[in-house]
Amino acid sequence: MRTRTWNRYRRLACLLVAAGLALSPAVAAEQKGGGKEQPKPAAQAQTPEQEMMAATMKYANPGPEHEVLKSMAGSWKTVTKAWMGPFEPQVSEGRATSSMILGGRFLKDEYKSVFMDQPFEGFGITGYDLYKKEYVSTWSDTMSTTIMISRGKMDASGKVMTMTASFDDPLTGEKKTMKEITKIVDANKHVFEIWEGQGGKEVKTMEITYTRE
Repeated sequence: MRTRTWNRYRRLACLLVAAGLALSPAVAAEQKGGGKEQPKPAAQAQTPEQEMMAATMKYANPGPEHEVLKSMAGSWKTVTKAWMGPFEPQVSEGRATSSMILGGRFLKDEYKSVFMDQPFEGFGITGYDLYKKEYVSTWSDTMSTTIMISRGKMDASGKVMTMTASFDDPLTGEKKTMKEITKIVDANKHVFEIWEGQGGKEVKTMEITYTRE
């Protein structure tokens, strides 16, 4: 009698388990919407703060234009030619150290030389403004208390950068401009030139040749 009752309970338990297994897919489908694929939830709208951050980051990360600046980083021996009029140029030697800063966003230049028999030091920062799509440079040195700002672009070859600098001329009290041209010869050499308007035409007043040490 006890054995028969146990067998009955065991059979009933097996039937309940089998029924549960058979019903499980149906229950799961019902929970998911009767077996039909439910639409995906709509993307959550960004907050104003998130939109502002996304817009800011669009112009924050260095691009290929910054790689051009990176190619000019290093230690350099310089030879400077300065034309003070229709005469032979004054020639002097110096050194420059250039390095990328702020995560590869700007090229820092530190320059030391001799100009007109006097020690000369200069300091510059050059970057590429992704928003304005132009190169921007600042320069200051021991021959002035002003900061000169230059803006310009690179040509299609990626080897010639032409910028225009504006500054106040203390001799005339007028605003003046001059053209700066940087020519990348190869990985170990580049040339910087300054052109100014004189007598109704542009003349080269300075040339600095950088050779990698």
